[in-house]
Amino acid sequence: MSMRRKTERCVAYSVVSLGSSRQLFLTGEPEEQYTCRDDTQGHGETVADYPRQIRNLLENIFAVCKQEGFADNAAMMCQFFMADIAKSELVRSIASEIFPAEPGAVTFVPQPPASGKVIAVEVWAIADCCREKHQVNVTIPLPGQVTVVEFDGIRWFFGGNFRSEPIPVGAFARSLSAFEQLEKQLKKNNFKLDDTVRTWIYQGHLVLPEGNTLRYKELNRARTDFFAETKFLKKYLPADYQGAVYPASTGIGTDCMDVVIGAVAIDSKRKDIIAVPLENPNQTSAFEYAAVYSPQSPKFARAMAVAFPAGTLIFISGTASITNSESRYPEDPIRQTEQTLDNIAALISGTNLQSHGIDTRNIDGGQSGLENLGSTRVYIKRSGDLEVVRRVCERRLKDVPIIYTIADVCRSELLVEIEGLAVITETVNKD
Repeated sequence: MSMRRKTERCVAYSVVSLGSSRQLFLTGEPEEQYTCRDDTQGHGETVADYPRQIRNLLENIFAVCKQEGFADNAAMMCQFFMADIAKSELVRSIASEIFPAEPGAVTFVPQPPASGKVIAVEVWAIADCCREKHQVNVTIPLPGQVTVVEFDGIRWFFGGNFRSEPIPVGAFARSLSAFEQLEKQLKKNNFKLDDTVRTWIYQGHLVLPEGNTLRYKELNRARTDFFAETKFLKKYLPADYQGAVYPASTGIGTDCMDVVIGAVAIDSKRKDIIAVPLENPNQTSAFEYAAVYSPQSPKFARAMAVAFPAGTLIFISGTASITNSESRYPEDPIRQTEQTLDNIAALISGTNLQSHGIDTRNIDGGQSGLENLGSTRVYIKRSGDLEVVRRVCERRLKDVPIIYTIADVCRSELLVEIEGLAVITETVNKD
């Protein structure tokens, strides 16, 4: 089993075979910062050409999907990062002209790409391992929000764009309502909340005050209340597992005042699947943080590993420059990026996987690391730090597909947060 990587026209991607499926992990942005003259006010100012940038990105994505045999399959999950969230309908309209399939789980995130372009994208898509066979079943019960994929006796739920009902006010109530929308769709598609392996929580103005607290702390209170006594993934845990179990997650800021949630869940009757949360030996578990960080601690695992005979997927939570529970290297974006990548490398190492009950004998040399990343997302607090952060990431991650966006991180002193999806394979080949 091997992973193949390639970059074409500002679109970078990895392709890997897992059992009877081939999976595509792609990041991209427009080739240029296309502009046009705005004569609507009579001033003729130069502004971003949204239609041209969006069309250029979507056409390049479709060209890659067609070349790699994914053009006729719906994207399982797609996140668009937008400089202007009001242009979401424009993206939908242009996408409907280019892509033949209905949209899968699509989330529009009000985070500007760090490059200054108006849009960037992260895509996870699937197709049959052999193009003439039909062993992967993709259904879209709710176009634009939910995709259900089944192969090798495993059902996968991919959901996006879960938002609050209109009425609730405040970060706590709106977060709770968005979680309720997620659970509603899980149940409609014969999944349960405790099947969830990964969530993304995009919280508007994450670190702003709300009343006598912070919006991020209200988010953590809502997540704590909603998860309550849920016993996550109990039928997939190693028999001797004793620790707390929560999904992998990212809680990150956006340029709005609302919250939107995405998620991945699994369901299977197979007895040879292991799903186990991974904790970093160099970090305090987030759910054990002291109350100074949040009265209700963040209920997420540092990563979630899902292992089956064809391979292992590792959903890596938002990770920052923290050891034990303390932030490291304040005001130094270079050293924060290095420490963050060190944390991820330790988290997904063969040694750490073995300590959590994952068999690594099929991995080349019994080890894994940053080279196993299928794609990576880098959140940067200050746009001026992009180039120094990018240099560190490109040196250490090499040809791994990366997307860079501007976003608030949960602590004021933290400048960078990184997440990703790792695929354990025997070899990783550069195309």
